[in-house]
Amino acid sequence: MILTGAVALAAALAAGETGALVVMPPDGPEGAGWVGAAVAELMPRALQRLGVPAVSRSDRLRAQEVLGVPAFTTTRATSIRVAESLGASRLVVGSWQQRERDVTLSVRLLDVSRGTLSLPLVAAGPIESLSTLVNSLAWDVALAGPRGPTGTREGLILAAQAVPFEAVRALGEGLAAREPAARAAALRRALALHPGFDEAGLALARQLVDAGEFGEAFRILGRIAAPSPFARDARFLEGVALLGVGRYREAAAVYAALAGDAPAPAALSNRAVALLRLGSTEPRASALLREAVELAPASADLAFNLGWALLVEGDAEAAQFWLRGALHREGQDAHARLLLSWALRRAGRAEEADVQWQAASAGNASLGPLREPNLSRRFERILASERALVVDPEGRSEAEQAATHASRGEKLLNRGDAAGAVSELSRAALLDPYAARPHLLLARVYRTRGERDKWASELRMALWCRDDPAVRRELVELLRATGHGEEADRVGAVP
Repeated sequence: MILTGAVALAAALAAGETGALVVMPPDGPEGAGWVGAAVAELMPRALQRLGVPAVSRSDRLRAQEVLGVPAFTTTRATSIRVAESLGASRLVVGSWQQRERDVTLSVRLLDVSRGTLSLPLVAAGPIESLSTLVNSLAWDVALAGPRGPTGTREGLILAAQAVPFEAVRALGEGLAAREPAARAAALRRALALHPGFDEAGLALARQLVDAGEFGEAFRILGRIAAPSPFARDARFLEGVALLGVGRYREAAAVYAALAGDAPAPAALSNRAVALLRLGSTEPRASALLREAVELAPASADLAFNLGWALLVEGDAEAAQFWLRGALHREGQDAHARLLLSWALRRAGRAEEADVQWQAASAGNASLGPLREPNLSRRFERILASERALVVDPEGRSEAEQAATHASRGEKLLNRGDAAGAVSELSRAALLDPYAARPHLLLARVYRTRGERDKWASELRMALWCRDDPAVRRELVELLRATGHGEEADRVGAVP
């Protein structure tokens, strides 16, 4: 099967692969200018046409915003930081020059891990051929990648030549504009000049969604049909617009279809949000979010959404577990702290709940009146992009260390060294508390030692991490054997 870049990227996210490519705006005589802005938008889209998992301009800008990197000014070091935050293995950097009516584009590939630069790839011609020059360079960049391009160079060039130069210029001017109104006006002009200019349609729809103008965004996205290589991006953003206008059942269907093609974590999460707002229990929102968390374990937003879903579904203990996970990733998240206080209050731990509520209201005064749980509120987080959920390098490092300790613990357990196993496995659970394996291995240790309370506790945490019918049956049997019939009935009743 030949995948478009958007589907290839979603499939890579679903598989936990992070070898994407980021295109930085090329430097020019006036900074990036409209030419640089157009290149930074068109080249990732051209690469996506070729099946290369390239990060879109809008996702790159979101990463820069999170990192505090200016949108219009980057250095080599900050570009590498952006790429690392997006889990990208390669950067495209370069420059452009214009002499009278001719423009020259020069780009290089930078290997993020090694810091090495390729020889320059150069394309030159009349400014009116800018789109063709960009697509020609995109073909060369794709050839230099590990998988090579899909499609043909001729097809890529024809796609560029189909777009009038004035539409390309309007796109670049819109993206370079600093005022939202001027940006939207220029993007509308680009789309009016060439209604089939899907790159401009996506850029405008993103602008409108960010501004809360969901109705117009939905109409524009509806014009990007299935044959387009950007159809998946359009459908994902369409789902965001549907959630924005309260059409939750349609949004759930959109994300169910996307997750069916490639179960990327953001599609799973947004489907769960739609189901929560519908009050639907089939499938359970928490089940979808657990699957999403397994695919992107370092995402604070996913941990937050899972904690909230579990609280709404009535499992306050599991909600505490995941909301603490969200705070572990984002310690200043006042909303996560508020929901943790609600979960503690629901679990009968009022004093601890008050401590967390006070800390939440100190961080965000508007949360002060929300001391008592109100599950009718909408705290779930809508994810605006599939790309935003790539695991950061530090998160992967902790998970890798945890896996090493877990392997050591399992070997010690198999040798009969229970004390050594507990030491290694406890370390693994501390480093990566939201992985099921260390908890399951600790449960085995405590089972062999006859420590039933600790055995049950580890089984609970393993279930909170990943729903496993065999583990659920083991916990139910243990709870019944220890006289906790009511909890056993509750645990066993979960579908």
